[in-house]
Amino acid sequence: MDKEAIFKKLRFDADKTALILNAPQNYLDLLEGISFDSSPKEKTEYDFIQIFGYQQDELENLVKSVDNFRKYDGLFWACYPKGTGKIKSNIKRETVWTALALIGLDTVTQIAIDETWSALRARPNEMVGK
Repeated sequence: MDKEAIFKKLRFDADKTALILNAPQNYLDLLEGISFDSSPKEKTEYDFIQIFGYQQDELENLVKSVDNFRKYDGLFWACYPKGTGKIKSNIKRETVWTALALIGLDTVTQIAIDETWSALRARPNEMVGK
């Protein structure tokens, strides 16, 4: 994984508040030396949220669990295993859309994190296209 390339695609800013949940170890290794929370802190609104779901029910639970911690129109990324990767998952791009809709978000961008993970960025429904 190329740290700089990934963070550029994610629009990650180390000076902003970040919450990263359920990340695989190789991704956590990239974050060494970077300040972020791995569980939500009470009364915190994060500029950047990134969640990793291995199965659909887990992804939906993660999405719902961070809803009260996101800044309105902050960067929100839902990461899921690629269908061609080594991780067996029941998540597809379309089912990520369903999970994000649970909290009023719609997808706007898709990127590849690496050969295993894809990520969809989401925004509040009313902000899409603006």
